[in-house]
Amino acid sequence: MYGEILRALLNKPVHSERDVRVFAFRIAAICFVLAMTADAILQIMAFGGWVELIRGWAITTVVIAVVAYPVGIYLGSTRLDHHRIKTKLTEQGLADSLTGLRNRASLPVDYEAGANNARLLILLSLDRFKTVNERFGHLAGDRVLIRAARLIAEELGNLGTIYRTDGTEFTVLATGVTVVEARSQVLALLARFEGTNFGTMEKPIGLTLSAGIATAPAETAFAEAFAAADAALESAKMTGRSRVCLASEPATAGIVEGDEVIWSADLPPAPRRRKASRA
Repeated sequence: MYGEILRALLNKPVHSERDVRVFAFRIAAICFVLAMTADAILQIMAFGGWVELIRGWAITTVVIAVVAYPVGIYLGSTRLDHHRIKTKLTEQGLADSLTGLRNRASLPVDYEAGANNARLLILLSLDRFKTVNERFGHLAGDRVLIRAARLIAEELGNLGTIYRTDGTEFTVLATGVTVVEARSQVLALLARFEGTNFGTMEKPIGLTLSAGIATAPAETAFAEAFAAADAALESAKMTGRSRVCLASEPATAGIVEGDEVIWSADLPPAPRRRKASRA
């Protein structure tokens, strides 16, 4: 019983400097109780008078203050250091090594943690990024990804947490925002991408971004919400790129030949092509 009480007192988590002081006080209090109990037993066995009793208590109190409390501070500080190291390692395990954003593994965890709230999943994907690596090399491609992540964080960071969920794909877990508001900010981001040189003056790199948005009510499972946002993103890719599609709306019809948009709902219909006459 007493062992369980001691374990409960000494196994309290130490997550701050205040916790260190509280832990040291617990150590000192436990030592004080044990020392006073031992002293009381000795006095019962051989009582030497009240003067000796008070003197023994005073010595015990001083020893506890001089020895037990500093030892408790040391042990508590050690626990705090271990906690900080563990937290740092955990965060590094949930962070993308290139961009510093949170990674794909942390997205379902954060999604489930906010299960009581209405959320939005915004999927963003760089268009034709493969050509960047092919023409300029992977080192330049990494710089482009870092710059792209920074732009996304600047434009959409107020919506919620941003993740790098694939090589060229980013996801925003947004809360407290409507679809209309989110779509407006994403459109501003797309416009900024179109006007940004991701390379250098000598080697300019143009890049566009496509997006899909899906609502995620409190009861919606993560897999279902992510699949809906992914389908909306795919619609944006298939109907012209550099645009936003909503999972709640039907995909806009369009024709894409190769990498060029021949027609979409954002543009007037292309004229019909006449068949070439035979000679």
